[in-house]
Amino acid sequence: MGNIASNAAGVSRRSFITGAAAAGVLATLGLAGCAPQDKQTASAATSGADTKWDEECDVLVVGSGYTGLAAALEAKNAGADVKVIEKTARVGGNSALAAGDFAVCNSSVQKREGVQDSVEQYVDDMMVAGLYLNDKEKCRVIAEKSNETWEWTIEMGATWAKNDNDEYFLYPYGGHTVMRSIAQGDGGGANVTGPFAEKLKELGVEVETKRMLTELVKDANGRVIGAIVHDKPSGNDVESGTPVAIKANKAVVLTTGGFGRDLAFRQAQDPRLDDSVDCTNQEGATAESLRASVAAGAMAVHTDWIQLLPFMSPDEQGYGIAAFYTDGQASYAPTLDVATGKRIVNELTDRKRYADAILETGQPCVQITCKKALYDGGSGLEGALKAGITTEFSSIEEAAEHYGMPVDAVKEEIARYNTFVENKLDEDFKKPIPDDAQTIDEPLFYGVRLWPKVHHCMGGVKTDLECRVVDMDLQVIPGLYAAGEAVGGIHGACRLGSCATADCLVNGRIAGQNAAKEQSA
Repeated sequence: MGNIASNAAGVSRRSFITGAAAAGVLATLGLAGCAPQDKQTASAATSGADTKWDEECDVLVVGSGYTGLAAALEAKNAGADVKVIEKTARVGGNSALAAGDFAVCNSSVQKREGVQDSVEQYVDDMMVAGLYLNDKEKCRVIAEKSNETWEWTIEMGATWAKNDNDEYFLYPYGGHTVMRSIAQGDGGGANVTGPFAEKLKELGVEVETKRMLTELVKDANGRVIGAIVHDKPSGNDVESGTPVAIKANKAVVLTTGGFGRDLAFRQAQDPRLDDSVDCTNQEGATAESLRASVAAGAMAVHTDWIQLLPFMSPDEQGYGIAAFYTDGQASYAPTLDVATGKRIVNELTDRKRYADAILETGQPCVQITCKKALYDGGSGLEGALKAGITTEFSSIEEAAEHYGMPVDAVKEEIARYNTFVENKLDEDFKKPIPDDAQTIDEPLFYGVRLWPKVHHCMGGVKTDLECRVVDMDLQVIPGLYAAGEAVGGIHGACRLGSCATADCLVNGRIAGQNAAKEQSA
């Protein structure tokens, strides 16, 4: 872990070769050359002339998270015969585990709260967080279509959190210059994936689990006409299970997410992300579909930009439950360096800058607050306390001693932070202080350790604005679409919180709509 901490600052100062796309593809192909050949690497797309088809549909959707379910719903509603496959035993992918808040521009919720927003501001926020490596026009599509897409999710049966007045409300996220993220409820992303899957079932489409894509099939003209999937594979082993050839008369839509759980692949992209760095993703978040896409001629971009989620707990595995508490508290509580007792960052900056600041300290940092200063009455606190991830203290001194921090320095820093709260002005890091923020000066006090985990992959296949996958010459690969985290280049170096929901649902719909319009092969 020392390696990742010592090099964290250098991430934002990387020097890329001309053309980010070339860098991403070279990284991907470099891995293909060194990966275990019996388990990981597809050498080329299978020829349709050599394929005996076992099953057939119009649109084959690969993946069942936000993106895949949205694509399937749109394709089915457009009249296509749709098949959805999911490599794991559970429908929903990472989406079902996510907090699930949705960054929406010009929503009715913003208007009710008097929040002034615009498509341009939304795009600018994404570009700043992405270090201007983003595809700006794709960011614009997300911003422009975010509100209609959020309203569409409700039509499809999704539910979103409501306050005591039975109203949807906004949740604070770092990196956004205005409040625009519509809050999700206790069930998180499952409040979307569950109803979407049920809606598909009503339409006659049931997600087929334990079916993993291993190869894409192309005809003599280079059009993708189907895929080889393995039925009931053993984990992520691409050679296990029974091969099944599925013909897709109109298109294959890749909605397979990222590769955060693919240790060899992610470490080939960023050598610091070894097995000492935990990951928030479910076990199916691996790179076989990206390998299959590249083997079929797809361009890959930004594969070495991998986001770490800063407010995670090193005292639990995977996504866990801490983030459902610590994320919201970031607006109200300081993050302290254990060695110095000092704050290290604007806790409402984007995820990259927040994570880099923690990593620079070389060890987990501590978030400290008190009962009266809790955001939303301490949402998620009870579960974190029961799990032993968050600890309760009678004084700041007790908290500092518990975490091995210099007591006087911590007391001084908390007192200084309290003056920022009182004056609504952060003189050290310029964090926006919420109007309802309270000073941290009365028991009970709460502490939790923070250490980043691999969360979201910025890289994937390159697509056009219609979600069609392109090759190394930037030419469309006919019959192949992709959307969501499987696509690279949209978020640049770092994704803003709650923009993944927007990306996945907006582009999932676009991919499904356009796939259904294709002429049958």
